Amino acid sequence: MLIQFTCSNHRSIKDSLVFSMAATKDSSLEDSVIPFGKARYLRVAEIYGANGAGKTSLLDAMLLMSRIVLTSNGFQPGDLILRFPHKLSKKKDPTSFSMIFERDGVKYSYGFSYNEGGIVDEYLYYWPGVKRSVVFERNSPTDYVFAEPFKKAGDNCKGRMKPNKLLLSCAANETDITQVISAFLFFKNNLIFYLDVNNWFDYSVNQLKENPSMKKKFIEFMREIGTDLVDIKIKVETRSIPTLVSPVTSTPQMSQNFNMIELKLVYKDFVVDYNEESSGIKKLFQFVCPMIDILENGKVLICDEIESHLHPSIVANIIKRFCQNRGSNSQLVSTTHDSDLLDLNEIRRDQIWFTELNPKMRTTDLYSLAELKNVRKDENIKKGYILGRYGAIPMLNSNFREK
Repeated sequence: MLIQFTCSNHRSIKDSLVFSMAATKDSSLEDSVIPFGKARYLRVAEIYGANGAGKTSLLDAMLLMSRIVLTSNGFQPGDLILRFPHKLSKKKDPTSFSMIFERDGVKYSYGFSYNEGGIVDEYLYYWPGVKRSVVFERNSPTDYVFAEPFKKAGDNCKGRMKPNKLLLSCAANETDITQVISAFLFFKNNLIFYLDVNNWFDYSVNQLKENPSMKKKFIEFMREIGTDLVDIKIKVETRSIPTLVSPVTSTPQMSQNFNMIELKLVYKDFVVDYNEESSGIKKLFQFVCPMIDILENGKVLICDEIESHLHPSIVANIIKRFCQNRGSNSQLVSTTHDSDLLDLNEIRRDQIWFTELNPKMRTTDLYSLAELKNVRKDENIKKGYILGRYGAIPMLNSNFREK
């Protein structure tokens, strides 16, 4: 479960920006809240804002943090850590990422800062009870220390650390420290990203072909949203193509295998080839199977423009599934331009976030609807947003916070 994400000096985000899934004391729509100890966290967050205001920068920062954690241990000497600093930042200013999360009932806090020279600092904390405990702290590329219970195991990282490697990534491979491995696995298994670079087609094909339970749930979802889908026919044929030909004999020297997939969607009165389907059906084909896995296994879905190619009622259905999924700690964090989702009968004020770009400094500001003054529970949020009452639209309204 994601609790909080903080970042600075990444794309349009210059100063430290905090995104939180912590619920306010608002007692409305309690199904949308996950209880954890004495705290409460949100199942869904919607992020609004004008084009270029930094919505995608926020999600991209989460993705970049995750990728660095998962790949860092394989960095070679001299490899630069991927970085997209704010255009107005100083060259030596570090980029910083930190995340607070829950995994297997334990709360963790992990973060690091880095620049062109490598890692500047890094830490991992956890809460075995009420008080926070240290797993490790790092104050320079090579100066780090494990807390007393983990020192002996942490010695396995000696000689393996480099300025461009994260200690979390190294320790997850070189030690058996439960807290380290659990934190690493949160980034590997619990954070799921659906951004423009994603293509979940292969996963969905495999699930629908090999997993009868998933296939049944997929068809049930498609029928629930109004299609008369009856079945899915999948045929996978492995073929080989030459990749290197001898200039003398023209004989193939190497070959590469690939899968030729024939995919048919069977409706009540006709059959359609997948390639003939609409963009919306194609997105659902890729999206629904991973979504079911996320809902059932308590994962976090980070999604950019969830409404793309989808009817508003389908998007509302997806969000409702997350909001009312009391069987697990699954969460959805999505950017959107769909103002139809701004309905306080369906979503809480603390679940609505806005990004706005400072036109002078070209920096992103982030705030939730719950932070704004004089927003009534019965207010027409959609109308207020379109009129610019909350900001985060192309027409700048510098006084909206005081209204």
